Amino acid sequence: MALPGLCLVTPIAHAETAPERGYVSFKVLDYLDSQPGAERIRVRAPALSALVPLGDQWSVSGTLITDSISGASPAYHDAAITPLRDFRRAVDASVTHYLPQGTWSLGVSHSKEADYLSRSVYGTGTRSNDSKNTIWNWGLAVSNDDITPLKPIQKLPSGAQTKQTVDLIAGVTQVLSPNDLVQINLGWSQNQGYLSDPYKRLDQRPDSRTRQTLQVRWNHHLEGSGATMRSAYRYFQDSWQIRAHTLDMEHIQPLGEQWKVSSIVRYYSQSAARFYVESDGKISPFGPRITPGLDHQSLDSRLSAFGAITLGFKLTHQLSRDTQIDLKLEHYEQRGRWAMGAGSANLLPFRARSLSWGLTHWF
Repeated sequence: MALPGLCLVTPIAHAETAPERGYVSFKVLDYLDSQPGAERIRVRAPALSALVPLGDQWSVSGTLITDSISGASPAYHDAAITPLRDFRRAVDASVTHYLPQGTWSLGVSHSKEADYLSRSVYGTGTRSNDSKNTIWNWGLAVSNDDITPLKPIQKLPSGAQTKQTVDLIAGVTQVLSPNDLVQINLGWSQNQGYLSDPYKRLDQRPDSRTRQTLQVRWNHHLEGSGATMRSAYRYFQDSWQIRAHTLDMEHIQPLGEQWKVSSIVRYYSQSAARFYVESDGKISPFGPRITPGLDHQSLDSRLSAFGAITLGFKLTHQLSRDTQIDLKLEHYEQRGRWAMGAGSANLLPFRARSLSWGLTHWF
């Protein structure tokens, strides 16, 4: 759901020559999550993207996303839910310059919904060696957000709350053989400002958060079947003492010249934030009383210790040389007991499915 510039994700292979053709892509995402006895959040998000080459050294690109959000969100510990409805419009635009041995891009992003406004600027760059078997990449993004809760549960200072974020990434992509690519990325991020959830009672979080990530990716092409295996591992840690591991596997299999089938498996596990409060939503949806004298406490299950598994399937069809359609379905499920270490107790099962389809045309 995030805009391209805010992710600062570098592709495993980055073209260093301007694209000869542009494209227009339209995609629609339908997301729905649920817990026992209740559907929660539904998101419908159409997105329009385009890239236009400008000569042989420049290109411009942009993305427009609109999210329609409805449903009910857990208010405390996944037992009491409150209705919600929101609409978000987000836009991202960037310009890229192509050099003989590298690229650089500059971009801006803007996202607006009823209670949240985010503005960002970002820059990315790549540099290759003479043989172009090694590509170094780096990126920087800075965002400034205004939070204006419509009906906050917590008592807040008057006026909008603010949050500032700085994201840094640096990495290297190495060609190991005609069939193998490896990439390593290091990331660092810091949030400052209002980080609590105004719609959750007794949610008091620190006003700063520092995060570090390490990601290793490997692409391997199988000559016999023409398939490609994509694998990745990501380690995450932050100043709230959350530690997380993500393992990704994707198998991409061509079926003739016009069809392609992808299967996706992902496992995720995280430990709990140091200020997460264990409670039993079956007994009381409001959770335990906050302990006096503690500055930071939260009942938000997103800060608990849990494990999650995602299974996905994607089908791509090349209608013609210039037009492609795709359909993707993913199912996500999480449990406290699926964590790599000790999971949080009393978490209700959580499930989500996302269905997306897209149409891309090159010109």
